[in-house]
Amino acid sequence: MNIRKIKERANQLLSVDKQQYIRILMILVLLELIPTLFTTGHDILSRIIYIIISLAFIAVSHGYVVSSLKMVRNQSSLLSDDDALVGFKRFKGLFSTYLLNNIVLFFITFAAMFILMMIFGAFLSGIQLDSFANEISLSGNYTQVLLSIFSQSPSLLAAFILFYMLMIVIVFVISSYLFAVPYLLERYQMTNLMAIKESYRFMKGHIFDYIKLNLSFLGWILGLMIIQMGLNRLLMFLPILGALISAIITGIIGVYTYLPRYQLSKAIFFEELAYYRYDHHQTYGGDENHV
Repeated sequence: MNIRKIKERANQLLSVDKQQYIRILMILVLLELIPTLFTTGHDILSRIIYIIISLAFIAVSHGYVVSSLKMVRNQSSLLSDDDALVGFKRFKGLFSTYLLNNIVLFFITFAAMFILMMIFGAFLSGIQLDSFANEISLSGNYTQVLLSIFSQSPSLLAAFILFYMLMIVIVFVISSYLFAVPYLLERYQMTNLMAIKESYRFMKGHIFDYIKLNLSFLGWILGLMIIQMGLNRLLMFLPILGALISAIITGIIGVYTYLPRYQLSKAIFFEELAYYRYDHHQTYGGDENHV
């Protein structure tokens, strides 16, 4: 698959009808920040509230899918602010699939992490993992955790970083196999386990292409992460408000730089695979020997 042409196609679409699409993305970025406002408390009640809010917002990202597919399918005239709210408006029909998708991702990731922990057990045996894990969950102070590990042994720090990097790779690969789930849900009304199984078959043989597509935007993503970290340090005197302000600023920068092209590129990527798997063969979901 030609990633460069996919991105060129995304640029062409943005040159035709950009303003309403960007408006929708801006609403979505702001909506996705709302659950983070409930992550400050560490008592049981606060965690329960956070879980409830997260479940209520679990399908918010479907707005990216709906609006991007409209753009790709030359239906930009049908774009409206309601596309950003589709995760709420169609919550009943979307919830079970998004929930199951997240559960599958969680358990597969947990299993992979357990296996990696077993492999790295010999290197990590000298670290009080329980206390470090508790510190991370309560304070998110990764810097202090890394310094504590480094003070015990630089080799253990190297093992910890390697473990962390492997986890990122594993989570990304697993999520790549699930990439098509929301698009299959929207385009072909596949739901729940059917959508997950079909997404696996759909992406089989195309994971590397999908990784290349995401890596082509890595510079933007890392750049915004660095900006957000810098803003967090500048606004650290405002613990909650400062983090929210930095997230809003970086979100706005993302919407006006790479995010529209990134979301459109993913939709084009899906549409190209869907054409060869379904439309080109005049069938849908029945023949697993398609591309």
